Amino acid sequence: MIPIRKALISVYDKDHLEELCCLLDKYKIEMIATGNTYAFLKEKGFSVQLLSDYTGFPELIHGRVKTLHPKVFGGILARSTHGEIDEINKHGIEKIDLLVVNLYPFEERAENSDHEEALCDEIDIGGVSLLRAAAKNFRETVVLPKTTYYSEFIQTMQTHHGSIPGEFSKKMMKKTFFITARYDWAIFQKFSALDGESWQSPVLKKHSQLRYGENPHQNAGYWLNPLREDDSDLVMGCKVLGGKELSYNNLLDISAGLGLLDEFNDPLTAIFKHTNPCGVSMASNIDQTLEKAHACDPVSAFGGIYFFNRELSLNMAEFLSSRFVEIIVAPSFQAKALELLQQKKNLRLLQRLHSEPNKETFRSLYHGLLIQDVDQGLYHGLKIVAGPEPKPEVLSDVLFGLKVVKHLKSNAIAIVNNATTLGLGMGQANRVQSTILALQQAGEKAQGAVLVSDGFFPFADSIEQAKTHGISIIAEPGGSMRDSEVIEAAKACNITLIFTGLRHFMH
Repeated sequence: MIPIRKALISVYDKDHLEELCCLLDKYKIEMIATGNTYAFLKEKGFSVQLLSDYTGFPELIHGRVKTLHPKVFGGILARSTHGEIDEINKHGIEKIDLLVVNLYPFEERAENSDHEEALCDEIDIGGVSLLRAAAKNFRETVVLPKTTYYSEFIQTMQTHHGSIPGEFSKKMMKKTFFITARYDWAIFQKFSALDGESWQSPVLKKHSQLRYGENPHQNAGYWLNPLREDDSDLVMGCKVLGGKELSYNNLLDISAGLGLLDEFNDPLTAIFKHTNPCGVSMASNIDQTLEKAHACDPVSAFGGIYFFNRELSLNMAEFLSSRFVEIIVAPSFQAKALELLQQKKNLRLLQRLHSEPNKETFRSLYHGLLIQDVDQGLYHGLKIVAGPEPKPEVLSDVLFGLKVVKHLKSNAIAIVNNATTLGLGMGQANRVQSTILALQQAGEKAQGAVLVSDGFFPFADSIEQAKTHGISIIAEPGGSMRDSEVIEAAKACNITLIFTGLRHFMH
């Protein structure tokens, strides 16, 4: 245990500081603080000593030197196990047991400035030095490097009546060195950017070891970005409620399905297989969507992953329990539905608790990485270039189809009607083959339906295929060298052609 008797506080972010200091005051812990922090605590009525009074040395050069003093660092770094307490006492230095420090927000300020001198003023020197010193001596000095750790510290200290266990201090040590490393990296990145250089260094924390990768002979693990404050027990914001261990391929499918789910607000069912949707349906009631999504491609739905954005009912659970389903993801489950599904020991059940998608995607290459923004657009504009203007409900199907087709592997074609997919074609080496596959899957249901393409039609052949199945409306980005040829073909086939101005390749 580390008994807390003296604390040094120097913070930029004062959120929850009053609550923390109320606890310190309760246990009669002596508090020392730097200028602005001191003023804040005095205003709140706390008994606190100004650091310059404690050291007997004033702040220098506009406050840039205030904590860099032997009385401070001696108190933080001295170790009783090495007989160093007697040494610091000879010099009138007292042990500091708790350090509460957070840093100037360099990253936040750097976003709005490219002025080197101004940026240099935002670089925290004393704070980083204090944090590193306390973290180094974590066996005897507890460090709190961020406001988010105050609550746990308060609970821990109350539990142990004014002392802190060594395991908590070690945890804070690791958090501290991560924060200071990230801080230094941000400075390096910013000043490199000013010189025209770009640097990226994704830091990952292992969540779990997987049984294997895409194939049994491949080793694999699931890794997280530790810069995000996600609960590490969750899987992409989902709590596992039952079933066997998730595999590498399962995680890929779950990630793909959650991305599509985020496109919609109305009740929706989406079925995925090998990272592609094979059936999607939207309606005013979630129960109505399940059978429609399944009917799009029952063969591919075998062993699929089912995604819902509303509570899963008992009726839906009964439908699913009679089929081979790998995974079910829903925001909640009716009690009887969950009880029924949990009887299938291998069926993975995931409750989606929150949504925090990545803003960037990373893809590994033979050498190196590709990094890009997530595709968050849908269209630049809906321009009717052939045929009559469609009815509002048909335009709704166009938007529904666009949201689906952007989550299919290119070349991608989605045939939809009444907010339900009828046929999906994807991953072919040419667009006409994807069109043929989607039309064949839709069959007679394609009559009067909407066809949506993720990329432009380079030739009129897909238009001609659509005509043979009675497609009434086609939406595609436009931008081909042969747009005029495609437009004329649509007119000749009496098909309304809409250019969206935005493609959605997904390789």
